[in-house]
Amino acid sequence: MVSRYKHRHRAVVLGCAVIAGSSFGVQALAQELQRTEVEEVLVTGSRIAREGLDTSTPVSVISVEDIKLSGAANVEKILSDAPQFVGSTNGGASANTVPGGTADVNLRGFGASRNLVLVNGRRFAIYGPEQVTDLNTIPTALIERTEVVTGGSSAVYGSDAITGVVNFIMRDDFEGVEATAQTSYDSPTSTPTYNIDVTAGGNFADGRGNAVISVNYLNRGSISRGERGEWAFFSLSDGCVTPASASRDQPGVPVSVPSGSTCRAAGGVPGLIAGGSGDIPNGRFTGVPVPGSATSNPGLNAALAAAGLGGMTSRGFTFDNAGGTVRPALTPQDDFNLGPDNYLQVPQERWMVNGFSHFDFTDKATGYLEFHFSNNRVDQQLAPTNIGGPFLFNINNPYLTTQMQEVLRQLDIAETAPTTVTTGTSSRVNNPNDGFAVINVGRRLVEVGLRENVSDRNVWRMALGMRGDIGDVSENFLSGLAYDVYYTFARTEETSRQSGNVSRSRFQAGLLSSGGAAPLLNIFGQNLSPAAVNAISIGATNVTEAELQVAAATLSGQLFDLPAGPLAFSFGAEWRYASSKFVPDEFLRSGDVVGFNPGLPTEGDVTAKEVFGELRIPILTGLPFVDNLAANAAFRRSDYDLEGVGDVWTYLYGLDWRLNETVAFRGQFQRAIRAPNVADLFGGLRQSVEPATDPCSDKQPASARTDAVRALCIASGVPAASVFGGGVQPNTIIPALFGGNPNVGEEESDTRTFGVVLTPSILPKLAVTLDYFDITLDGAIAQLGGGLNNTLNLCYNIIQDINSEFCQAINRNPVTGEISVPFYAEIRQANTGGLATSGFDLIARYGFDFGWGLFGNGSELNISTAWTRTDEFTLTPVQAFPNVKNRCVGSYGTTCGEPIPEFKGVTRFTWINGPLSLSLRHRYIDDVTVDRYLLPLRSGATPPTYADLVNPKLRAYNYLDFSFSFDVGKSVEIFGGVNNLLDDDPPVVGSAQIRANTWPATYDYNGRQMFIGMTVRTL
Repeated sequence: MVSRYKHRHRAVVLGCAVIAGSSFGVQALAQELQRTEVEEVLVTGSRIAREGLDTSTPVSVISVEDIKLSGAANVEKILSDAPQFVGSTNGGASANTVPGGTADVNLRGFGASRNLVLVNGRRFAIYGPEQVTDLNTIPTALIERTEVVTGGSSAVYGSDAITGVVNFIMRDDFEGVEATAQTSYDSPTSTPTYNIDVTAGGNFADGRGNAVISVNYLNRGSISRGERGEWAFFSLSDGCVTPASASRDQPGVPVSVPSGSTCRAAGGVPGLIAGGSGDIPNGRFTGVPVPGSATSNPGLNAALAAAGLGGMTSRGFTFDNAGGTVRPALTPQDDFNLGPDNYLQVPQERWMVNGFSHFDFTDKATGYLEFHFSNNRVDQQLAPTNIGGPFLFNINNPYLTTQMQEVLRQLDIAETAPTTVTTGTSSRVNNPNDGFAVINVGRRLVEVGLRENVSDRNVWRMALGMRGDIGDVSENFLSGLAYDVYYTFARTEETSRQSGNVSRSRFQAGLLSSGGAAPLLNIFGQNLSPAAVNAISIGATNVTEAELQVAAATLSGQLFDLPAGPLAFSFGAEWRYASSKFVPDEFLRSGDVVGFNPGLPTEGDVTAKEVFGELRIPILTGLPFVDNLAANAAFRRSDYDLEGVGDVWTYLYGLDWRLNETVAFRGQFQRAIRAPNVADLFGGLRQSVEPATDPCSDKQPASARTDAVRALCIASGVPAASVFGGGVQPNTIIPALFGGNPNVGEEESDTRTFGVVLTPSILPKLAVTLDYFDITLDGAIAQLGGGLNNTLNLCYNIIQDINSEFCQAINRNPVTGEISVPFYAEIRQANTGGLATSGFDLIARYGFDFGWGLFGNGSELNISTAWTRTDEFTLTPVQAFPNVKNRCVGSYGTTCGEPIPEFKGVTRFTWINGPLSLSLRHRYIDDVTVDRYLLPLRSGATPPTYADLVNPKLRAYNYLDFSFSFDVGKSVEIFGGVNNLLDDDPPVVGSAQIRANTWPATYDYNGRQMFIGMTVRTL
């Protein structure tokens, strides 16, 4: 039984919206409206209570029934399926490239930090220096509905609401006990997920108060890429294969393409190859001049020939397992498959407790309390670490044959000046003819074992407030006054414990002889001893903390009456404090680590003091073609304690025009901002690897290998003989250092929305909304150039100035020209770019009544659909160069990121007959084309030949999901379903991927999923 307390200042229902994807939500909305009648309600996107559904802000709703029928244990999956959202690359179950396993939401594709997540209209807990909300901390069992506001809402809610707001409305009035248990499995691996919720609540003090508490336990199993198998097993990349072996989802037989030739001229066709990392278990050694090249000499040529390396290329050489036989290294045949050991789905174990309570102290004062605690434990697993870069060797290394010792001796003789070799915290000077030689090492340390990162994240949150109606100052002035005053405190603490790391300085020390003894490390072949592993292995413990405090007060009511109705207002003030701290382990701080990425400490805080106000002005009413016409406006003045921000104003204004009970129009303009977060401002340098194309390598399209690019490559440190060679970029990923900038300022966005609402009286079960949205963002805080790949492109292909900030960010190994550890690209934050998107949202529902059914009393069929057409999604990496735009609608890849389909939609058909509900959901994702082809085509440049690209277009996807629920009496409900009913595999891509040969945040990566659950309630 649910008890309800009617307070017009706190009732929250949908404003001018149609339930997205849920027929159950339509019924719930209708029931809510019947209960409230003409009662004023608070709508997400506004702080003014109003009658009915009048609002100029487009709002869509996802009901709790839709969440239940989706089988989603965490809410991020159901949100990412909604058409307004784009897959969040670093969130969700597939977040295996960064430790943590957090889940966030990406509204309109602008990123998780540019939309605001609220719970009951208030900010929730944040995590990390990025200061976003982890959706794993949202109590799914208590969600009554989820309201999504499109467009900037900073005037109402403050910073971060660039693309809109996601507001989770919780059940805070509850009586009885409810327990739900659910389990789900995927068809490829049968990996289980268990989810249990127990909720209890009741009234007290003769109905003046209510308290509810809910406990959740979640246990999600892991799925590695090896366990998933099929398309996920290999580390795929684009290449050239034999025509007979070409496949869209499996690696083919590689074809070697001679320098200056093409794949087809060599007898092959473009196809997927089993690539991976060039750092391999038997070791790959480079930096040795190619025999017969201008950088070699007769003595070295002879030594290489004697060692069997006369045919060596810039790819270097490798050994057999025993380390006794050396040969030229090959690609992709020798590359290490990173796939099988990496998690495709990270395991998660969660305990969560939530409590809500309110008490009517008087008729004018209701106190309320919210409490949250959660513990999330996530285990990340990656393939064994690799170590790369220049290292010193004794030229008489006893693990090498005499022929290879002679190669090292010739290298020592060929040295012309002292060089410094830095490895972690140690440095050594290498002099000519000193008995030492420098070779670049690329070694996969399989003997050390897998990398693991176990994260424990604890979150506490408390909200304490008082609200109430305080009546009228007079009948005609300041009437219907209501107030709400609250304070929230939230804190997140995370401890990450890592294993599988290796010390660079210890590795270098172990390569050298000490006191005439043989070196401890034999890295030629797979010959590291247990003693060697113990000597170089290190653990690491990192601590991350985040805190959010908010104090706010709001007064709302009616100023005075106008001819068309009362002038409503809301005014208030807010104080907000957000802080974060990241304390990396000593080894990670020093940079003396390989495995998980090193980084420097991050610590800082941001404080804002704000005043805000909102007006709703009735203009006309009761006229022909003007049933009601009202304007609304809002402002917020924010004072930040940041040098780059200071005082900022945000505002909105809009118009609602209801012609009659059938047709209404609405429009709104909103100016919004996002203040920089702690990571933007104070983020310490951290290492990461990113998919990117080095224009100085053989991955640069042949048509773009111009003399100007060659000259830039040489000027930036690539040896002339190596330009456009495979040794410049042996992997599809490139390491870079990323960090904050204390001088960045706020981002600023403008949102324009125009829409029509149709609710024809002759079809009372039909409701349709069509809204146009246009969002532009200036001064986007982003990585320099818009990221590593864009920085490389701007330096070498666009600006072509070695003194530009983009070229100056690139560092290279002086021997090979490779961007590799410790020669990183350094990408810091800046107000560098711009984003723009526009399109249409269509939401509709309709219902049919039937006079027949399995259980008598007839039945009904509810149909609801939600679609988004994206007309524009444009990234401007550097607004100082406005002509350089990446038009990403209908595209995906290393520049555009997650797929941005032109059309995306969700439709649900639900048949209800007494205790039985059967539901079929259709999810549609439009086809997308790789950005490597589409971006130059749209900019007027010459794209690569379409036929020479590997899987350039990802087909449109039509997913079908079936679910049911059945009430057994009044106290038991059984529910279940099958998602991805047809067991569609995700599209497979090679080099244009972010992880796992696909885009797992956009497409279903785990095949067919079955779930079954039961809810038991007390009567």
